[in-house]
Amino acid sequence: MRKYAGMRKSGLAAMGMMVGAAALLAGCGNEASPAAGGNAGTSSAPVSKEPLKLSVMTLMYAEPPKADSEVQKQIEAYTNTKLDISWVPNSSYKEKVNVTIASGELPKALLVQNNKDSNILSAVRAGVFWEVGPYLKDYPNLSKMNPAVFDNIKVDGKIYGLFRARDLSTYGVIFRSDWLKNVGLSAPKTLDDLYNVFKAFTLNDPDKNGKADTVGLTEEKTMDGFGVIASIMGAPNSWEVKDGKLSPDFLAPEYFEAMKFYKKLYDEKLIKQDFPVLNNQQKKDDINQGKAGAVISNMIDGAGYQASLSKTFPGSDVDVVSRITGPKGERLPGGVGYNSVFMFPKSSVKTEAELKQILGFFDKISDQKMLDLLGWGIEGKHYKIEDGKPVFIDQKLQDTEVGSSYLQLQIAKYTAKTTGKETPLMEKYGKMIKENEAIAVNNPTNPLVSETQTTKGSELKPIIDDARTKYILGKIDEAGWKQAIEQWRKAGGDKVIEEFSAQYAKSGK
Repeated sequence: MRKYAGMRKSGLAAMGMMVGAAALLAGCGNEASPAAGGNAGTSSAPVSKEPLKLSVMTLMYAEPPKADSEVQKQIEAYTNTKLDISWVPNSSYKEKVNVTIASGELPKALLVQNNKDSNILSAVRAGVFWEVGPYLKDYPNLSKMNPAVFDNIKVDGKIYGLFRARDLSTYGVIFRSDWLKNVGLSAPKTLDDLYNVFKAFTLNDPDKNGKADTVGLTEEKTMDGFGVIASIMGAPNSWEVKDGKLSPDFLAPEYFEAMKFYKKLYDEKLIKQDFPVLNNQQKKDDINQGKAGAVISNMIDGAGYQASLSKTFPGSDVDVVSRITGPKGERLPGGVGYNSVFMFPKSSVKTEAELKQILGFFDKISDQKMLDLLGWGIEGKHYKIEDGKPVFIDQKLQDTEVGSSYLQLQIAKYTAKTTGKETPLMEKYGKMIKENEAIAVNNPTNPLVSETQTTKGSELKPIIDDARTKYILGKIDEAGWKQAIEQWRKAGGDKVIEEFSAQYAKSGK
């Protein structure tokens, strides 16, 4: 779970002062259609011939684009806006949000990665951000956003922003299918099959170079793949309802079984031995450099692995599998349905009429024409049409000029762009992602708030994470694991259980 540093008290006091001013300045806007034409239907967003001046703070993954780029010009023309975008590197985004909120110098649209963090909750409850729930019905695209996901971002039962939609279940096992053929195995269907694949990829010279230089599974210090294995084992997705109360996943016996599975892989050297110090890029390098045969991650990464491996190792091939049968059947951990939330500060969005215009911008950028611009780029430069479908001319250029920056403005799913000419692998995992919603296990705490979890979660989580890693590495035994759980309980964990349980009971579920 992402956690930001706490907000300075002086900043919160300043925000409290903003609320009154914002409330006094708020006025009623004219009820009309969105500022710029687009989807069929009517909207109560006010009409404006002058472009909306919209300041936005969002993240980026590469170099910031130029404000006069052709992509930005097309966005501004279509949505009738003049954008002033503050691009912040992903690596420092959390800190920048904290500093910006504390300063009181806020953009009109602020991307917040976790709207349940303590500083954001405090700001919401201090009246810093606009409640947008009552307005959503008036916009053709916003009104169609998933209400269940809006439930997940609610604070005290109200909606204070627009979520960036994501598919519920995208994780699976990405593996070298050419290696699988070399070791004489089929795609895994059970946990035993999966273990046998990892073992063969480690011991049976899958790359046929006569050297013992491969490993079955690569992982990283955050252990992204562990949650998938735990879910297949039958463990809850972070939390479960047990005897009418909320209980964390690591108290479930199935979670410990997943730890034992990982320990077996480590003891037999079927998993990268230095995984506790690896980051995501190093994990990717293990696959791309032919060192590891499988990774448990977002299946969308499969296309990138395929493209990279094909250049370095001609004849290499990549495949994916997501439905591994465990003791309780086919299961995968479900996500929250979103990644980050755009929120609108009252100190900078001073009137209801202006709020409606800004909501109109996000509604317009959800039109198919904009989704295709953000997803594909500019025809003739980033993509072309083949057999009636778009296909990238230079996907790296598109990612640099559009995907790593402007795509972060999109609130619809990344898969909402027009379906292009895809590889068989892309078609396969695209189908899997949709079908896997049926087996996605929900986290019942998604719409709930525990004050202790909010304020102390960043202290509590490492207690369990570190003990899990130590158990897998053989540095502690089961008794040591149980001691860590007791430490978590005494450090505030029992209070988290109590608060989540009370919230759950209050919700009437």
